[in-house]
Amino acid sequence: MFAITFRVGLSVALASPSVFSGRGQAPAPAAVAAFEAASIKRNISGETRLRFETPPGRLTAVNVPLRFVIRQAYRVPEARIIGGPAWVDTERFDILSTALTNANVDTVRAMLRTLLSERFGLVVHSEIREMPVYVLRLARTNATLGPHLRPSTTDCSGRGSTVVAGQVQCGIMVSQGPGSGSLRGGSATIDNFVRLLGDFLDRPLNDGTGLTGLFDLELQFTAERSSTPGAAVPGGVATASIPDDVPSVFTALREQMGLKLEAEKGRADVWVIDAVSRPTPD
Repeated sequence: MFAITFRVGLSVALASPSVFSGRGQAPAPAAVAAFEAASIKRNISGETRLRFETPPGRLTAVNVPLRFVIRQAYRVPEARIIGGPAWVDTERFDILSTALTNANVDTVRAMLRTLLSERFGLVVHSEIREMPVYVLRLARTNATLGPHLRPSTTDCSGRGSTVVAGQVQCGIMVSQGPGSGSLRGGSATIDNFVRLLGDFLDRPLNDGTGLTGLFDLELQFTAERSSTPGAAVPGGVATASIPDDVPSVFTALREQMGLKLEAEKGRADVWVIDAVSRPTPD
């Protein structure tokens, strides 16, 4: 089961190895993959918590903004989702869906793309844009890595994401608390790390490290998505109150992993929202 649960306190997710790929894809048509039944309701509870789970053949999303749902359907950080009306970020929804078969995570995501097309009238396209980006690079002139980024010797062939004795193996765990976040991984690729770290940043993140292979890693940082005071981080957690002892993501990357973020203009794959509408309540 793949699950993401965000709370104002701790939130944890075992990351799927799937990555953003492809260009020019439209939302999947119902003939390809669709839920057998789906219920969508506006959530006006005022809660700050949200929940998103995709066990085999089902999808449960509680109190989620639509942009967050698009992010999960297309497996792309929100900084790469461009456009859409204001309500895509401010209004919350409960989505409960089931399928006849125990579909895997990738099939459930295809079903979710169909649901977004049919019920929200979502039309998107993929393109490459020149825009402000971050590039992740090696921070040290001698190319040595930090203490929390080490080549992995774990064989993950045929294994899923697991946690053994508190250590993450064969995947990346994402944790988020009030104003802070962490990524811990075992036998993980830098590509997957970059994709997940990008969820915490206010602009697309590109990999410029040149690192290949698998790594054990750990990063603890201030979960700032923007330099704007009070800007939101994934899951709706405000950054207004940040623990004093947690370093910024820029400092944490240098000290813990021997990496750095550089802000520059660059090319980035983005998804552009062409059309979307509020769903008719069930």
